[in-house]
Amino acid sequence: MSDPLQHLDSLAQHSDIYKNARRMAIIDVGSNTWRLIVVEYVPNLSFRVVDEVSETVRLGEGMAESNVLRAAAMDRASKAMQVYAGFCRASGIDEIIAAGTSAVRDASNQVRFLARLEAETGIKVRVLSGEEEAYYGYLAAVNSTTLADGFVIDLGGGSMQITRVEDRQIREHISLPLGAVRMTERFLTSDPVKEGEVDALRGFLQGQFAQFKWFRHKRGMRLVGEGGNVRLAGRLIQKQAGYLLDTLHGYTFRASQLKDIRDQLVERSVEQRRRMSGMKAERADLSLAGAVVVHEAMRASGFEEIEICGQGIREGLFYERFLTEGETPIFDDVRRASVLNLAHLHRFQERHAVHIAHLTLSMFDQLPPGVHQCRANERDILWAASMLHDIGVTVDYHDHHKHSAYLILNAGLPGYTHREIALIALLARYHRKGEPRADEFAALLEADDDKRLLQLCALLRLAEQIDRSRDGVARDVLLTTGRDWAQLELLVRGDGQVALWSVLRHRDIFQQAFGLALEVTLTPSAT
Repeated sequence: MSDPLQHLDSLAQHSDIYKNARRMAIIDVGSNTWRLIVVEYVPNLSFRVVDEVSETVRLGEGMAESNVLRAAAMDRASKAMQVYAGFCRASGIDEIIAAGTSAVRDASNQVRFLARLEAETGIKVRVLSGEEEAYYGYLAAVNSTTLADGFVIDLGGGSMQITRVEDRQIREHISLPLGAVRMTERFLTSDPVKEGEVDALRGFLQGQFAQFKWFRHKRGMRLVGEGGNVRLAGRLIQKQAGYLLDTLHGYTFRASQLKDIRDQLVERSVEQRRRMSGMKAERADLSLAGAVVVHEAMRASGFEEIEICGQGIREGLFYERFLTEGETPIFDDVRRASVLNLAHLHRFQERHAVHIAHLTLSMFDQLPPGVHQCRANERDILWAASMLHDIGVTVDYHDHHKHSAYLILNAGLPGYTHREIALIALLARYHRKGEPRADEFAALLEADDDKRLLQLCALLRLAEQIDRSRDGVARDVLLTTGRDWAQLELLVRGDGQVALWSVLRHRDIFQQAFGLALEVTLTPSAT
């Protein structure tokens, strides 16, 4: 059997590596909203967003009539960028990336505007082409979801990017001037809107999308949506459905749900929309156009569902600098990268976590079919929980299992579904003690998940007890099952009495989970 401890010590074991943490500011100079995010990262190890500043600039206001940036919009932009420049100076951030999208790209007075920004703030804005904007949105999607085959749509204030993804690689893309600001100014000029205005917008969009025959759903494809308009639609749907989690990334909604939201927005004035649960006041006037564009894109392409990606071009620009190995800056395995990133952020005890993962998966694999009700993908959930079960120690050792569950649930694990994240959090919550209960997440879970939770928890808890002394004395395990019994051999090198004592104290959960009386023995390991 392989030795789970034969590996190099993690860089995370050496606190010096964290002294190399850097901070980067990325500014999205959008047609509607300008966002600055600050990413703190250790090259090739971990990263997280540590700050965000957002301002509704409406740079593209008035551009539906002509491609000229208007004076009032440029003044708002200058003030916003001055704030961002001051923020970066005050925070000691000198690595700044500013990227302009549709409004800047299409403006006939682009050069004068960018010169003014640089003169007044010292920040130089890189203007992204439609192709580049689609590319960075693609990087964000494939590095934070498990999208392998399908499409990414990114709807901003000025434009909409549609990107074809095949085998995780970008294959085709288009940038269309269908942003929510443009469509509102061009078609939805009344308040409340008139039925004919919405019909005219829908007809226009149908003609636009009909041109792209490659934008069509086929079996196995998925649709991922980015941008504030997609997130807002998802938020409105969540609030009306009473959704359990306050998390948008990874949330999936149906075209029929979006149509219901669209119809509600049609019936309301802008002021009435602002009072809707989940509505962002600064987006109320654009919310209808955003819902119409996304719904017509889904209808034209034949997708019944869309998954929200909470990331966008800002994160795509970051990944290009963070992931320097390989031809395309994408993670080999998004789910694995997500777990390890969270683990490193909380400076986990890697040797212990890797050993626990080895022991739990070894027991899982040795259980014969029919003994447990878990499926192949639940093995990955067990691995993730094994790696993250102790991260709550960074908050406090006492009740660290509760802290671990909170961190997992609230930090999010890009690449995992909300159901899977809930199960991973619950496994961490009950890895030490207590009867596993899934009641609070029942709305997210599937039938029999309570049984799966108990069985996975039994394996994780036993593994934790096997390595109770954290010395790796129990190198491996052999699990044998009979009709009404099971035998767990701990393959030890050295004194395994602590491991034996700890496992015997917790073996009841195994019997409860699998209906098998558990016998535990020590066996000298040959390695």
